[in-house]
Amino acid sequence: MFKKIILDNGLRVITAPMQGTNTVTVLVLCGTGSDYESREINGISHFLEHMFFKGTKNRPSPDVIKHELDSMGSISNAFTSHEITGYHVKAGKTYLDQSLHLLSDIYKNSTLPKEEIERERQVVIEEMHKDRDTPTLYVNWVWEHLLYGDQPAGWDVIGEEKIIRALKREEFVNYFNHQYVSSNTAVVVAGNFDEAATARLVKELFSDIRHEPPFRSKPPLREAQTTPQVKIIYKETDQTHLMIGFRGYDALHDRRYVAEVLAAVLGGSWSARMWDRIRDKLGLAYTVWSSHESYSNRGYLVTYAGVDHGNVKKTVRAILEEYKKTCEKPIENGELKRVKDYIRGTTLIGLEASNAVASFVGVEEMVTGKPVTIEEVFAKIEAVTADDLCAVAGEIFRPESLNLAMIGPFKDTAELGKILGEFK
Repeated sequence: MFKKIILDNGLRVITAPMQGTNTVTVLVLCGTGSDYESREINGISHFLEHMFFKGTKNRPSPDVIKHELDSMGSISNAFTSHEITGYHVKAGKTYLDQSLHLLSDIYKNSTLPKEEIERERQVVIEEMHKDRDTPTLYVNWVWEHLLYGDQPAGWDVIGEEKIIRALKREEFVNYFNHQYVSSNTAVVVAGNFDEAATARLVKELFSDIRHEPPFRSKPPLREAQTTPQVKIIYKETDQTHLMIGFRGYDALHDRRYVAEVLAAVLGGSWSARMWDRIRDKLGLAYTVWSSHESYSNRGYLVTYAGVDHGNVKKTVRAILEEYKKTCEKPIENGELKRVKDYIRGTTLIGLEASNAVASFVGVEEMVTGKPVTIEEVFAKIEAVTADDLCAVAGEIFRPESLNLAMIGPFKDTAELGKILGEFK
């Protein structure tokens, strides 16, 4: 269970007490990311996230922050996505107050020194190069760019090198001052702690945060696909990395959880259909999985596989056949029960740690504005029927919504486009 309160300044506080743990996680979230950027500052959300560990008025250097975090024996990190930027510290329960003081300080008072921006610029670029050299990561950006094109939803969260090299301190300060405001912030605390005392401390520490409304709202999403699409990035790799799937549901759609169960049926576990067909029966891939991903205004259901270059067409056809089967024949009760039990079990395992609970509650709050309990999620999963799955498969798995993104030593998309064109 969790409790959500909204302070007078609009800042949200979510507390999720947990029994049987000696740790506590503090997660501070800002409702901003690459979806809120313009082309000329694409990547600034992520770059700014790096800068929050470079010094504040109270902690004037990176060393002061790093030494304090280490002295708590903490695990700390930050992340940036399309819609959210987050900062978290997980530590022993006795360090809760110190964790809140530190995170509130970097969140409100980072000074963004020019010399640190210049130094960190190359670090961000090297992170970008690392991602580009990791096909399992890079193909996901190729996939989203194929779906959404030249708009924030289709841009890389980390940005482009030429833009990162050109960003000026004034742009960081402007973005910081306007996005990192009370109404755009949520503080989540999960673990072993006193709820009332913690809520009072959060209110005290964040009472002076800027109150202005965010300066950038998310632009309307453009989705205009009418035929199957293929996008290939030529790269000399040992195997071809491909993602093939369809546009799906956003996080607020009433069939979102049906789509998530459908993705689990297809590729969520060892006994899932894609794993059974692509890996166990055909021996085409070591890694194969399916998932349904939801943002606040869009979603997709996709299958990934890494295969030998000579097996690409065979793999694509096999995956499309498995998609088609879900439209044609209802899942049997035994398989559906096994999938639901798997989702329930792995979710419970994943939420044993305080940082996982904080993320589960916090991300849902930032994306939908309606955080849910794990019991509510399980109820939605349990309510899914075989007929629901057939109906959603028929709604999602349509030729005009089909996409294939690939990284490998290929240039010609015609043959693969022909295979996709056969899907009816």
